[in-house]
Amino acid sequence: MKMRVQYRYNPAILGVTPQVITRWVPIFGFWGGAVGVTALFFLEPIPRVRSVILQKIPFVGSYWVRPVDPNDVPF
Repeated sequence: MKMRVQYRYNPAILGVTPQVITRWVPIFGFWGGAVGVTALFFLEPIPRVRSVILQKIPFVGSYWVRPVDPNDVPF
């Protein structure tokens, strides 16, 4: 009985295999989410960020509603 070497194709691009990707995706997802939330809280004072993003969060969006006093309107 002769033994033969059996070759298998393992797809890789620059050394990155599907196994490496499945191991790193949750880690990058966690850190990406943390960076995104941190960026939102640093950008909170900008009125456009408040009106476009933060006020549209369900249940807590009303926290960022800041009505303008009629005496402060220039016209």
